Amino acid sequence: MRKPKPEAERRHVKFEHDPFRTPFQRDRDRVLYSSAFRRLSGVAQVAAVNEQRVLHNRLTHSLKVAQLGRRLVQHLKHDKSAEARALRKLSGIQADVVETAGLVHDIGHPPFGHVAEPVLDACLRGAGGLEGFEGNAQSFRIVTKLARRRTEHPGLDLTRASLDAMLKYPQPRSAAADAPFAAPTWTDRGYGSKWGTYLSELKDFRWARQGATTCLRSANAILMDWADDITYATHDIEDYFRAGLIPLHNLAGDRDRIAKHACRRLSGLPNFDPARFGEELDKVIDRFTAGIKSSCWETRRNRAAMNKITTDNLSECVAAVSLVEAAPFVSVDPQCQYLVEALKELTWFYVIDRPSLAVMQEGQKYIIQSLYDRLSNCLAESPKSPRLPIQLRATYRDLGHDPDFMSSCTKTSEARRARAVVDYMCLLTEAQAVDLDERLGGRSHSSMFGAWFS
Repeated sequence: MRKPKPEAERRHVKFEHDPFRTPFQRDRDRVLYSSAFRRLSGVAQVAAVNEQRVLHNRLTHSLKVAQLGRRLVQHLKHDKSAEARALRKLSGIQADVVETAGLVHDIGHPPFGHVAEPVLDACLRGAGGLEGFEGNAQSFRIVTKLARRRTEHPGLDLTRASLDAMLKYPQPRSAAADAPFAAPTWTDRGYGSKWGTYLSELKDFRWARQGATTCLRSANAILMDWADDITYATHDIEDYFRAGLIPLHNLAGDRDRIAKHACRRLSGLPNFDPARFGEELDKVIDRFTAGIKSSCWETRRNRAAMNKITTDNLSECVAAVSLVEAAPFVSVDPQCQYLVEALKELTWFYVIDRPSLAVMQEGQKYIIQSLYDRLSNCLAESPKSPRLPIQLRATYRDLGHDPDFMSSCTKTSEARRARAVVDYMCLLTEAQAVDLDERLGGRSHSSMFGAWFS
């Protein structure tokens, strides 16, 4: 059997014959059939998934990121010149790899998404011996360790290329702390400001990175990250216009306040230019006010206008990607990145910083903290207690047999409990987290029969 190319290798099962699918296509299928991926339908994008309005959740968001990532690669492959073919070969871009990375990039998000991250970060750091919590690092941990498809090895055993492509922040926390911005300007997509791996997955990380000595992203990771930004910037506007929160027909009156809000939010980005942002904000306002004529989403005119505006925005963002001669071989036009930030700012200004959402998020933080405390206390009393969900008991047991985890932390018993609880919580939907917290707190009216965690 022919040995696969290095980027198509898997860490655990080296050689698998499949006459119908490439190794990268197999990666995509493995993610789609995993329970960790399906669970994203119960995790919020911005507002809670139990809202009556049909909003994007982490699953529909991830599907769109995957789709748009594939289109970005197709755009770069449209140029048939010899120079473009040579650059594509150097870059290693693959449509199936970018699509897989798009599907899996949010798979580690906890219930309530970003709201829960600082709570869990404080919990893990307080346990001692752990570097904290990060959603991207948790995603990498799930696909390499927690997800199971075989008893012989942990994780989904994805190819090296797919693992590298999902690493938006290819560095541990210690490296990110030393250099929060490795790039001189925020529009350089080759670098990120966060971190993407725990020390317990450092061996998997190094294998995926193939000995890379810098935190420069791969070309596939840049395309996935850009697809993530574009998707988030466009679909949230549609959601909250439909909900009556973003007045797309009448943005001009808030133009100056929106610009000031954005400059405060983005002022920490290196070389952020308020004037260039203002130009793109004006373009966004002009596009929406020219097409959207009322606050009612359900009119045929407004729906058609929204579709046309979204199409124009997506086309411009796809065309902004190009191949360059130096690593990481992919570049995104800076002006278009200001356009995407201007689109995102509408959701930040009208929705994310809205008092009604902020109050709800405080309650969500309380649920996360309460659930963590209750599960940790039960686990400390007895790891085999019937009060613990079966999956949590199994997670705690497996950590004791994981040499990578046991050697990566100092306060082993406390850290092991904390890590097990957080791993378990990151496999729950929001409805499951709320229900379990109510049951443990004596506030539930649910029956003991048919409990989902039994």
